[in-house]
Amino acid sequence: MTIGTIIWAVSEFFYTTAIMMNKVTLLSVVALLVFDCSIFAHEEHASLVLYPDGKYVLPGGETVVVKGSKTSGLQEAIDRAVKDGFDLYVAGGDYKSKVYHCSTSVIFPPMQGKVVKFGAATINFDGFADPSQAGLIFDSCMNVFVDCNAQIVYHLKGAALIFRPRGMLPVDDFVGPTIVASKFHFAAVSHVNTPVSFVGKDGGIPRTDINACCVLISSVRSISRCEFKFVELLGGNFGIRVETPGKDGNFAFNHISCPFVHEQFNTSVSEGTIGDSPLNKLIRGNQWNVHCAPATKARAIDVHGTRGRWIISTVAEKGPLKSGLSTHTTTTGNTFVFQSLDGGISGPFSKKEPGSNQFK
Repeated sequence: MTIGTIIWAVSEFFYTTAIMMNKVTLLSVVALLVFDCSIFAHEEHASLVLYPDGKYVLPGGETVVVKGSKTSGLQEAIDRAVKDGFDLYVAGGDYKSKVYHCSTSVIFPPMQGKVVKFGAATINFDGFADPSQAGLIFDSCMNVFVDCNAQIVYHLKGAALIFRPRGMLPVDDFVGPTIVASKFHFAAVSHVNTPVSFVGKDGGIPRTDINACCVLISSVRSISRCEFKFVELLGGNFGIRVETPGKDGNFAFNHISCPFVHEQFNTSVSEGTIGDSPLNKLIRGNQWNVHCAPATKARAIDVHGTRGRWIISTVAEKGPLKSGLSTHTTTTGNTFVFQSLDGGISGPFSKKEPGSNQFK
């Protein structure tokens, strides 16, 4: 409904009822409603809106046609929204017909105070000159709110989605690199260059290749106090792989929810990557709620970090697991709550030998 239609309907209503109302009151109500309608119209058009044919519409109504884009206009729309201070809406409708084809990485530069929304569409990453490159990459963020109802489909040999702060923030430009106080919600991320059900293929990636991830969280610098939700993570060697931080980094006090992590060939969820490293103490205080169903002979969950709280469900849907939960010497001060645990517990700590951990 347009603003003109709303105002017409309001005027018709008051024309037929004017004789029943005091004129002063009537004028006040009409003025208030017109003001509310104008606010509604402003909110409706406050974002830069991108469409799958590569054109985007600015908040003022101007249409920009992007020619020669390797990302269906997605990278160009992101750059324009960040440069000119717009929120971003990536239009969708359904996964089958609304497809953004990307033959190179899509990078969100450092952002602060930004809303990014994706409708129901497919962001398809394929045909890269370098197949080791990632699909979607987030640089530094503060107070950034991402709601991605699109499915990310990645056909290559790297990570489908990376959180990797490298640059300084644009407003608090003395802060960074960091990802902090932000929310990232994703409907589905699929790594289909591994032989997963229905949609996958065998891309010749060995199970030991640590780069083949649905989600890679690179905490060489600080990533803290954020909310991450991935409704479905399909395929790859890893569903989520949190790297052991560098000495100037951390992965701390985040909330991570993953209702369906499945068919990974190495580990569904890995918090930390360097066994027995003292740097694993920089992974601390995170809250996880995960349901994992990895491929046969794979691990469900591997924890190197400290003082975390885990709600865990592991299911051997494809066959016996290597382990349901793997612990290490740096796995200390954690609380593990098991809803189900196929594959058992491996490593130095368990229900019989908890150390400083709690197993419930």
